[in-house]
Amino acid sequence: MTPLTPLRMLLSSHHGWDEIANHHASTARAFFRIVLPASLFAAAMLLYAAYFNGEVYAPQVPLAQWQAVIVLFLLLNWFSVHLMASFIRLAVHAEARPPYADCYRLAALAPLPIWLSALSLLVPLPFFNMAIGLLGLLASGLLIYHGLDALFEHEDSVRTESLAYTVFTVGALLWAVLVALIAVPLL
Repeated sequence: MTPLTPLRMLLSSHHGWDEIANHHASTARAFFRIVLPASLFAAAMLLYAAYFNGEVYAPQVPLAQWQAVIVLFLLLNWFSVHLMASFIRLAVHAEARPPYADCYRLAALAPLPIWLSALSLLVPLPFFNMAIGLLGLLASGLLIYHGLDALFEHEDSVRTESLAYTVFTVGALLWAVLVALIAVPLL
């Protein structure tokens, strides 16, 4: 993979996806190589924002409460990847159910742009952070569409589109719940 491959994966069902489709990693490997580092990065950025700019986001909230919310965020992220993998496995219309590990890889790759959008927390501007988070959500939708097309739905673009809308909607609702679970304790 080249450094541009992840960007190409947003726009193509072949660049990078062919390599992923041919490499059958286990669920544990995908967790430790994709989910764990990316989710820890997002959690670290939240901790950075809490420590250095907490008064911008949630004045009067002590650092200990931020830390508890961040741990909850991290655990819920890990659980949500498993939940989305199970949903993808149920939603894919194939003669035989796809292997859970393949569904997990897609569920692990899809939230990467959202987790990376936490980099915007270096700039303590809440509306900027929300805009970057929404761009991350859009990029996740593109990864879902092209990932479903590359890994599971090779022939029917209309069916792939429909499935991508369904998976993206469930994922976006799950993301909204995660954001709410972060925001509510900080109010």
